[in-house]
Amino acid sequence: MNFLIGNNGQGKTNILEAVYYLALLRSFRTSVIDDLCQWPQNSFVLHGLLESAPNPPETLAVSYGSERRLLINDAPVYRASDFINRFLCVTFIPQDMDLVCGPPAQRRRFLDIAISQLDAGYLRHLQAYYEALKSRNAMLKAPDKFPPATIRAYDQVLVKHAVAIELARRNFAVSMNAILVEKSRQLFGEQQLVILKYLSRLGFFLESCEGDEEELTKAYSHGLQHGFERDLKSGTTNCGPHRAELNCLLDQKLLHKFGSQGEMRMASLAMRFALLELIRCRQNPDDVVILVDDVIGELDEQRRVNFINELSKSGQILFACTRIPREFTASAQVLKIRGGKIED
Repeated sequence: MNFLIGNNGQGKTNILEAVYYLALLRSFRTSVIDDLCQWPQNSFVLHGLLESAPNPPETLAVSYGSERRLLINDAPVYRASDFINRFLCVTFIPQDMDLVCGPPAQRRRFLDIAISQLDAGYLRHLQAYYEALKSRNAMLKAPDKFPPATIRAYDQVLVKHAVAIELARRNFAVSMNAILVEKSRQLFGEQQLVILKYLSRLGFFLESCEGDEEELTKAYSHGLQHGFERDLKSGTTNCGPHRAELNCLLDQKLLHKFGSQGEMRMASLAMRFALLELIRCRQNPDDVVILVDDVIGELDEQRRVNFINELSKSGQILFACTRIPREFTASAQVLKIRGGKIED
């Protein structure tokens, strides 16, 4: 356990964000990479040293300016998929409320990051799918230049990767719900249950299909064929994983419609704890770095104790706060943050 202690605005979250970026090459705060540069600069550099016995130490470096450069042990890396997940990272941050009440894109992002940490092949399917989707959409916007047969040529590629994404997401939701039974009990009590409901939004043909890979392939192919005229009119592909939704329910009711702020906060914590448990079951728990940023203020005393006990089961923890929670009693390293720097 490592506490990053400092007043508001001193740079505690920046340190967490830097660690997260080294793990996943993205921020948990923004999708605009220029926002990560210290004002008024237009570049940044990150360095990290990984030590996890019995593996040899490993250095990671990211530089961003006119272009992005990635290095592992000082050797250039050209594909993001070869760089990320050298260590696993789970966050508990205020923005996690978006997992319950934010836009669908935030929940798809949660799905994709979580599954990528559990399955290296998933990211490759995701990248290939979005490359094909981008090309198909560009042609749909210019139908006078591209005949239907040329546009439809991308359907086979979309289907191949979309079905793999769909199966992985469905399996992930099932695994998460099995764990959420216990996490709900810890955060809500015996009588309330948080569950996730994954909605494909792949059109009627896939939404109603509960079958295997072969059946999903046929259903999705049919869905793209059936919706082609609609796609031409709208200039975009309306059927696919990029339209999916992940709803969070408390006692079978949609939380973002019927839940209180406190219930949505606890549900988001339950989702993160379920993900953490899922990663622990499939990976070495010591390889997981947990980032915590100001999320326990709204919890009562017992839930704060439960929260800290859950955290303590994993590897390295970076806990940003203005003071150490009184419920925490074990030994820990304390780092004082002031003016964006770690003080001795």
